[in-house]
Amino acid sequence: MKNSVISRLYVTLIFTLFSVIIQAQVTGGTIKYKHTVYFEFENMPPDMPKSSETFTRLLFNSNEAIYEKDPDVKIETDANDNTPRMFRRMRERSSKTNYTNLEKSISIEQLNLFGKDFLISDSIENIKWKVSAGEQKVIAGYTCMKASYKDSLSNVVVFFTPQIPKKFGPDKYGGLPGIILEMQSAQTHIIAIDIKTDVPVIKIPSKGDKMNRRDFEKMRDEKMKEMRQMGGGRGGEVRVIRQ
Repeated sequence: MKNSVISRLYVTLIFTLFSVIIQAQVTGGTIKYKHTVYFEFENMPPDMPKSSETFTRLLFNSNEAIYEKDPDVKIETDANDNTPRMFRRMRERSSKTNYTNLEKSISIEQLNLFGKDFLISDSIENIKWKVSAGEQKVIAGYTCMKASYKDSLSNVVVFFTPQIPKKFGPDKYGGLPGIILEMQSAQTHIIAIDIKTDVPVIKIPSKGDKMNRRDFEKMRDEKMKEMRQMGGGRGGEVRVIRQ
């Protein structure tokens, strides 16, 4: 058993070093993803969809990355969509942009909340990943390795590829020795569907009121409390359906 483990680690190390050497010339690229969110709420109509799909992209170079809604994909509205109007509006407004700068160790999240745009600055989160060297899969033509992260709030599994040795990924995830091509949690599944190596133009988000993470979360929690009080204390009706 011990020799088997050592052999897998050795093969993984050789694969990683080989990939880094071969792909060292990759200075940037564009990765397109399919982003699926799963949800359920009380008194949900049986014919209502239990998931929502959007298409996103990650633009990156050696130092910066931006994850945003893919402007090249237009999703037509289905006349038979039984999703309540409130949830459709939430879905339309839920698109957010995440910018990362490794050299400055900062992240900026641009989102719309309560009909208002915000720019939320923070340091880059240091996620303590656990890499599973023996678990691999191929995504969009790239060999990927598994990594996971779990705490009291999150249980996240990702697959990253050392063939593109950049510490970026979809949403807020990154910090691995290769770009993340798939991410899974109870509520979310994000997977790469197209990869191009190029040198994209990355623009820092600039639309919205500037706040740091702590002040934004305090403001958000206060607003949510006010809304629950105005609604007679009803809240928390949306719940996870995938574990």
